Amino acid sequence: MAGFTLTTMSIGWPIASTLSGKMLISIGYRKTSIIGGAFLVLGSFAFITMSASSGPIWAAVGSFVVGAGMGFTSTAFIVSIQSTVVWQQRGIATAANMFMRNLGNTIGAALLGGILNNRLVHYFSENNQSLTVEDANKLLKLEERKQLVDSVKSILQEGLTFSLHSVYYVVLTFAVISLLLILFIPKKTRET
Repeated sequence: MAGFTLTTMSIGWPIASTLSGKMLISIGYRKTSIIGGAFLVLGSFAFITMSASSGPIWAAVGSFVVGAGMGFTSTAFIVSIQSTVVWQQRGIATAANMFMRNLGNTIGAALLGGILNNRLVHYFSENNQSLTVEDANKLLKLEERKQLVDSVKSILQEGLTFSLHSVYYVVLTFAVISLLLILFIPKKTRET
């Protein structure tokens, strides 16, 4: 199921990148970036409104919308960066963009993972101090999950839901900040 929901992000990204390339010509990279930023906010909002009863389709739709937002923005950002530097510096500018994206992925994964673990520890300290972050992994393995007492399984599930929603709120915050920063992109650029 996790693979299914993440695959939809991988489908949304290239579709939006293809559309972004065409939209750049007709409406420009600023408006294309704004559309992508709006998709990021909508996808993040879908994750916040997701509950345990929503099922994998809701998560897949949220992932698809986030993937579409990434596709629209990444293509528009690369074109905007390349169009603001002289021809001889395009390789450097593109490489710097890719480096910063990879650095952001690394820092973002560490930050969000740290928030998830922190919120799990906080939830367990209030509800069952004998549980640890590693105990949440028992939910992923069928045999170990079957051996859990219902009350412990419930605490693990609720703790994981609580922690994931904390992560989703941080993701939404970054998506909103990203959209606000996109709005500061100049409407007209200098001739190159």
